[in-house]
Amino acid sequence: MTAGRRAPWQLIALGKPDKSLWTGILVLVVVLLLLFLLLRHFVRKHGGWRRCRRRVARELALTRQAFGEPLRAYRRHRRGVRTLARHLSDPRAGLLVRRLLDAAGSALGDAPGAFAYGLRTQPGWAAVQIAARRLPAPPAPWEADDGPGPQSWCLELDTADNAADVTALPDATPRADARVRPLPVAVGMADDACVHLDLAAGPRMITVEGDSAARTRLLHALAAQLDRPGSGASTTVTDGVHPHHHGERLDTVLRDLEATAPEAPEEAVTATTEVVVCAAPTPDQALKLGALAASGTVVCLVDGPVPGHSWALRVDARGRVTAPDLGLHADCAPLSRAVAAAVRADRRRSRRAPERPRPIESAVARRERGVPRAPEPPELTEEAAELTEQPVLPAQARTGTGSDLLSEPATARTRSAQASSTGDE
Repeated sequence: MTAGRRAPWQLIALGKPDKSLWTGILVLVVVLLLLFLLLRHFVRKHGGWRRCRRRVARELALTRQAFGEPLRAYRRHRRGVRTLARHLSDPRAGLLVRRLLDAAGSALGDAPGAFAYGLRTQPGWAAVQIAARRLPAPPAPWEADDGPGPQSWCLELDTADNAADVTALPDATPRADARVRPLPVAVGMADDACVHLDLAAGPRMITVEGDSAARTRLLHALAAQLDRPGSGASTTVTDGVHPHHHGERLDTVLRDLEATAPEAPEEAVTATTEVVVCAAPTPDQALKLGALAASGTVVCLVDGPVPGHSWALRVDARGRVTAPDLGLHADCAPLSRAVAAAVRADRRRSRRAPERPRPIESAVARRERGVPRAPEPPELTEEAAELTEQPVLPAQARTGTGSDLLSEPATARTRSAQASSTGDE
């Protein structure tokens, strides 16, 4: 009985490690030791464990940011499209922009050569960019903007609704030397703020340069804003600007402008500004455009560089528009879709506009209007009136023979006798 049973300690038996297993264990230990020594050398080379840990954390953050940047850029683009579309579709927002530029220009009346040329707006805040050799002290309620960037005045607005209330803004009387009203257009977004540029403030010659596709989109967006109702501009788009729009030739437009240009500058403020949008003008055409722009007759928006004094908007392939001379840096990529949405809103608004009220007429008047009236009898003379006033006696029935019917009436016989006696007298 005892010989057939196995003891409990005999049930488990460990195999003796062979030579290959010991070799693998030794190799693994050596590799781990070498990795530890290399890591220690790397850490000491970069200043210790703490500094190395910070550097690794920074590299991980940069990697995460690089992989998440496309998604953030898309969300930022969509947010810019919504903000610009909401701003451009609201007629009160355009009135607010022009009123702010007018108010800043009126406040700069005492500063020689100073003028407002740009504007940044967002809910509850607005900043006007000013060109001046020395920025004057802002009058109330304006405040000086001490932040980095171009010199500007800022204005605190309570809410977006109060911002649209133009009665709460400063005095916006145009300056005495201003012959053209502001002509602002949106050029993009910068830090959740809508960036506007007054095309009529500077040399009135604006060129769009840079990447071919990006500058074409920006030029079309600016031209569409100027062609909207209520923009204050009479826009002429020449041939070659848009492939689906065949406008007039630039030579014809220049000839008409030179023929209608006033000889002396007008003193009154012009309500409508003439704008010409063209592409790649020749040197002779650019010279004529520069002369017309310098005289204040027209505002020129040109695709491509031109010689002469002008404002240059440079656009890169990512849609970043810059103008270093103006301190302008904005993202114009969402502008095209926002302008298209604003134009569609204008069309819907025009279709919903009520018709002119017509005078209400009764059913009797409509019935009388359908029945033609009998012509009124002409006015009677005095003699005819006397004849009509006498009562007409009813004629008695006359009975006579056929000879009586054929004989001359008695009245005819007496009338001839009276006429002869009157002539004898």
